[in-house]
Amino acid sequence: MSQDGLPRTYRISAAQAGAMITAVALASVAGVIPLLLVEDVPRQVRVAAGGAVLLLVVFLVRGALRCATTADEEGIKVRGVVRQRALAWAQIQDLRIEPNPGAGTQSHAPEILTCAYGPDGSRLQLPYLDDRHVDVDREFHALCADWERLRGEDWTPDPAAADRIDRLAARRSAMVVAFAWTFVSFFPLVVLMLLPLFVSLPDLLETVLAPYTVMGAGLPLVFAVTAALSYRRQLRALNEAR
Repeated sequence: MSQDGLPRTYRISAAQAGAMITAVALASVAGVIPLLLVEDVPRQVRVAAGGAVLLLVVFLVRGALRCATTADEEGIKVRGVVRQRALAWAQIQDLRIEPNPGAGTQSHAPEILTCAYGPDGSRLQLPYLDDRHVDVDREFHALCADWERLRGEDWTPDPAAADRIDRLAARRSAMVVAFAWTFVSFFPLVVLMLLPLFVSLPDLLETVLAPYTVMGAGLPLVFAVTAALSYRRQLRALNEAR
């Protein structure tokens, strides 16, 4: 490692890797054994299916163990399960720490993520550079310092890329808002769906409040409307801030 702290690599810890391998191994055994004991299926098919499941599990576990974020003198490299992406320091338009929208629904998921944005405004999440694996504030500020030092004196922000980044952030935020409102609206829609069972209503209203109409059209409509309104509101705020 050089005096400036590069290269730095962020990956799953040995303890977390051991726990993941143990949990996956137990789950795989629990899933494959019943498959092998099914008597109505030919033995060759059962063995082939069980082998395919185990190979898939090994592939995914191996890929998860290889996932990492590396910062060196050239830029940031992200190794995923199936491919590797890289951004030179001069290509990076922005570095941000962002809330994880899935933190509330996923057990042990990080609440804060770190992302790099490329020259076209595309978003690249940096695995293991989050509040579950590192001191995210310290590492983020160190990464920003490396970026400012190594991107070159002639680096300038691209206004078009900055606009795409802001629009992407607005869309992601709008999706989160829409999912939240869709979840909240589920219970009122269930009440509306059950209303014809207790109250005499005109035929047209009974058709509108039928389960397939309420759930099949109501939930998507709530999602679409709230997403569009939230996105427009955020775009308006961005335009006013410029």
